[in-house]
Amino acid sequence: MYLCYVDDSGSDNIRTLTGLLVPAAGWSDAMHCWLEGRRAVEAEWGVAKSTELHAVKLVKGRGRFCVTEEQDKLFQKPARIAAHEMLLKRLARCENVTVTTVACRTSVLPDVYTCLVEHLEEWAAAEDTHVMVVLDGNPGPADTDGLTVEAASEAWRHAVRNAAPYRGVHRGLPLASRRVLEDPVMQDSAHSQLIQAADMVAYAAYHHLACSDPTLWPKLKPIGPMSRSYRRLSSRWLGDPAGEGIVWRDPAGGS
Repeated sequence: MYLCYVDDSGSDNIRTLTGLLVPAAGWSDAMHCWLEGRRAVEAEWGVAKSTELHAVKLVKGRGRFCVTEEQDKLFQKPARIAAHEMLLKRLARCENVTVTTVACRTSVLPDVYTCLVEHLEEWAAAEDTHVMVVLDGNPGPADTDGLTVEAASEAWRHAVRNAAPYRGVHRGLPLASRRVLEDPVMQDSAHSQLIQAADMVAYAAYHHLACSDPTLWPKLKPIGPMSRSYRRLSSRWLGDPAGEGIVWRDPAGGS
């Protein structure tokens, strides 16, 4: 049984979804490796391990991450890219993490998600295992004490409505043979270290693809160190190393 932590990247008419596959029995090891990286970043730059990391903001120098203002002044773009690389370097050491990315030529994220689930179904069938997906998204309000009944109901409706396209992908799988179990678990990345890890890897994969083929996102100026960080994960890539952990799929179905 595996958990698959998923986040997206890409832009315009090409989108990607990256999954970190973690065996249930190895979940503690995966968390240990990731938190080891977080502690190293905290020791070096003062970014508390409880601070939410979002790859775009981190790498592009947006937002404040450090405990003190003095530390934050030193935590500029070169340091932030170095922090990203440090995190992926520690993740690459974890034998209980497998990285896979699905890329599609579409701007419709639920269509990319359909392709990801197809990919996971095929992999899980070949491995004779099962997968539960943990997806970055709105799980609904954690505390409704400060909300009116109407506001609380609307917040829950909004969360359920946003999850509907992804839930529908799961429920469309053949019940007797499906390998991706249950509905996707929607988890706010602010409260999930491994969703944040998936985000870091997804953004690295995005820049790696852009470095490999500048025509994919002509407006993007890819960051070379991001590609290098992604290549550090080569021992964790799913499938043939020549594919670099990235699978291109037609959102209408087929590879």
